[in-house]
Amino acid sequence: MDELKSLRGLMKDETFKGRGFTNKMRENILNEIHSKQPKSFSFNKKPILAPILSMLFFAACLSIFVYFGGTQLGIFGNNASAPLYEANDRPEFLGKEFKFPTKVPFKVENVSTKTADGPYGNVQIVTLMGKEKQTITMSFQLLEQGTDLNLSQESVKVGSSKGSYTESEGPLKVSVLTWIEGRAIYELKYMPARSGVTLSKDDMIKVAESFR
Repeated sequence: MDELKSLRGLMKDETFKGRGFTNKMRENILNEIHSKQPKSFSFNKKPILAPILSMLFFAACLSIFVYFGGTQLGIFGNNASAPLYEANDRPEFLGKEFKFPTKVPFKVENVSTKTADGPYGNVQIVTLMGKEKQTITMSFQLLEQGTDLNLSQESVKVGSSKGSYTESEGPLKVSVLTWIEGRAIYELKYMPARSGVTLSKDDMIKVAESFR
């Protein structure tokens, strides 16, 4: 700005004498020099829209990153209030003394059954599998009268029955719920497989409470 002030002081009418300038040329030059904000000395204004768009883009990317990162860590998860579907495939071999789920968190594509020896006698096992290989494995077993069973995992309630809950760590979390009703002991195990849909403790209890 000092240079501009000095230039304005120098550019008097005498400056143009004997230089070949016409009156019109001299007038135009003087007007340009003595104007308050000449175009040749104007400051470049930074665009406002560009940084705003950049900030919005950064915020959007950060939100996506936090969401998917949180999903993998189980912070937000895609496990809340999993939708339940009807389960009408009660195996015939399952005794009348056992209940069977009427709701499960996926559409059942395949049902398999087997029996095995358990710590308290014969165990009946039913496996339900969905389209994306997500799997629920249920075990049914009768306890002898007077059997004192200790459920050592996190204590929960399934309806009015006592039970326990545990889950493994990692993105493909395996959830296991065990509970006792009368003489029957039930174990419900869920594995998400390729579905990527894990089940929370509350979701597992909802499935267990649908047993009829």
